Amino acid sequence: MKALAIDSAVSGITVAAVNDEKKASLFLDIGMKQSEKLLPAVQYVMEQVQLQPGELEFTVLDKGPGSFTGLRLGFAALKALELAFTCPVYGVTTLDAYAYPYKAWPGSVLAVIDAKKDRLYAALYRNGTQTHAPADAEPEKIRSWLDGEQPVLLVGADAAFAYRTLTEGYESELDLRYFGNIQASASDALFAIADGMRQNGEAPLAPYEGPLYLRKSEAEESVGKPR
Repeated sequence: MKALAIDSAVSGITVAAVNDEKKASLFLDIGMKQSEKLLPAVQYVMEQVQLQPGELEFTVLDKGPGSFTGLRLGFAALKALELAFTCPVYGVTTLDAYAYPYKAWPGSVLAVIDAKKDRLYAALYRNGTQTHAPADAEPEKIRSWLDGEQPVLLVGADAAFAYRTLTEGYESELDLRYFGNIQASASDALFAIADGMRQNGEAPLAPYEGPLYLRKSEAEESVGKPR
């Protein structure tokens, strides 16, 4: 496999490259400077595995939900590579990527991202199958998904935050587990899922396809509001 992945759905961005048995990854969590450093990071990881852009079989990113800015950065970088080198870009739902490594968990898996505004982006899975589609939801709504679901494993970069949010006042009613932020980077899952899509003949992202947003941006929400 010769591929490049960008995981940019949350504040920290991971860039990873794989060239058969060689793999390199770089994690960035440096605020506003990430937009300047993303392309140098791509170049760096590809150099580490001795991979040229023209050799890429595919690239992959988490297409959302997540940070509006982060998702746009990932799309811009990989779409540019697609245009320059005719390299297909595969998009994977962020929450699917977070849940993917835990298909064998003996219960449900709840993949989460802090959506701000006292809400979570979340999706629920059992045995690798999605049982609740990705949603932008209040904690109470997500707790209603978990009625009778025992035990539930929380995964994702914001698992610790979600654990506190969901269990506050409900400690005796929910059997939630998490082991630190066990899925801080989804790059390995992105590679595996995209390679499976490619092998199964699933189409990469079309040129017009962009990020998956579950809510409007603050700029869009402000349109039409009185000043």
